[in-house]
Amino acid sequence: MLELTADQWAALCASDERNFVATIRDDIVRDAPRYAEDPTLLDRLVRAYADAKRMGFQQDKELVEFLYIEADMPEFYRKPGIASWLAKPGRPIEERFEDLLAVTRRKLIDRDKEKR
Repeated sequence: MLELTADQWAALCASDERNFVATIRDDIVRDAPRYAEDPTLLDRLVRAYADAKRMGFQQDKELVEFLYIEADMPEFYRKPGIASWLAKPGRPIEERFEDLLAVTRRKLIDRDKEKR
């Protein structure tokens, strides 16, 4: 049986996470080709992914949504209002993030209706 040292295990996990983020970057570029010209995109996504994991994100679905938003709005999660919303105690961060997305979508829909 293969046994890894703690350092080898950490390196393997880091490589797996970077591959996950690179796959998401490729999906983002496929969905929005304008990002193909952004040389900072992968590094920004890797940093955002690491920050999301530190905040407590665990679910791939929410991590993917988080990274898609990062592509459009660098460091959106550091903005004071968003950071305080995500840091609220009492509920898992993924639930707070989904609430944030729902409120944002609702406001965009309402704003769009007002323009008509």
